[in-house]
Amino acid sequence: MRQASQIDSLTPRELEVLRLAADRLGDKEIAQRLNLSPRTVQNHLHRAYEKLGVSNRLQAARRLSECYSGETAPLSAVAGTASGAGVAEDVETSHGGGKAPGGALYRRYVALKEWRRPRKLGGSVLWLILLWALAWMMIAVVGASLINPVLEMIDRLR
Repeated sequence: MRQASQIDSLTPRELEVLRLAADRLGDKEIAQRLNLSPRTVQNHLHRAYEKLGVSNRLQAARRLSECYSGETAPLSAVAGTASGAGVAEDVETSHGGGKAPGGALYRRYVALKEWRRPRKLGGSVLWLILLWALAWMMIAVVGASLINPVLEMIDRLR
């Protein structure tokens, strides 16, 4: 019964977000369905994880499953999307023919698939930061080495 009390401690919104996460939806998809920001979804999940004593979606889904059925149920591979339909189709059908805010734009965004994520230069932004820092240090060293000759030239001109 300890698990039931943990489930009861969840707010209705945390429970709703957890159920969608158990259906293997990502933060952005959950946010789209619930009209929240992805950061708010992450906050709800984090608080729910703390209340349930788990550390990830899979553990939380198992905890929910055990509480409601008394045993661990296998999670579906792609639950929540009927016949493999994507989020864009779900948004279109649930909001009246794609008239949802950003409906057409969102469908184009979903169609980008892997191109949605910007490429990282050299595998990490850290390398870019390090290169900029090195370039500025070189500029500072060259500038410092030129100060004395410039000052001597100005003295000679006087």
